[in-house]
Amino acid sequence: MSVERRYCARLPLDLQVQILYRKRRFCSATARNLSNQGMSLDVRNITLPSGTLVELEFQALGRHWLVPAIVVHHHDGGVGVMFRDEHNDLYRSLPQATTSRPCCATDSTQPHACGC
Repeated sequence: MSVERRYCARLPLDLQVQILYRKRRFCSATARNLSNQGMSLDVRNITLPSGTLVELEFQALGRHWLVPAIVVHHHDGGVGVMFRDEHNDLYRSLPQATTSRPCCATDSTQPHACGC
C-alpha cells in the first residue's frame, strides 16, 4: 500500500465539470474537492487511465475556465486529476463562493477531519 502525500489542504466542492479529451467533450463529472494542484472528480461508467491528458471545462467565479490536467489515479466512480499549473486564484476564491471547510490530513494514513 502506498502513502499518498498531499502538500496542500483539500476543500470540499460541488461543481459540474466537463472533461475534454483530445479537444472533444468526453463526459460530465462533479468536482468533489479542490486543492491548488488538482481536483477529485466523480464520474460514472467510464475509466480514464492514469497518465491521460485532459482539460477541465467549467463556469465559476463569473468566468469560463479551461484547465489542462492529467489523471493521476482512478477509483470506483471517480478520478483524481493534477493540474498542469497551480491555480491559487481558483483555490482561494471558489470554495468561498460555495461552502468550504479544509481537509487537514496531509497523507492517507491520517483520517480526514471533514469526512472527505
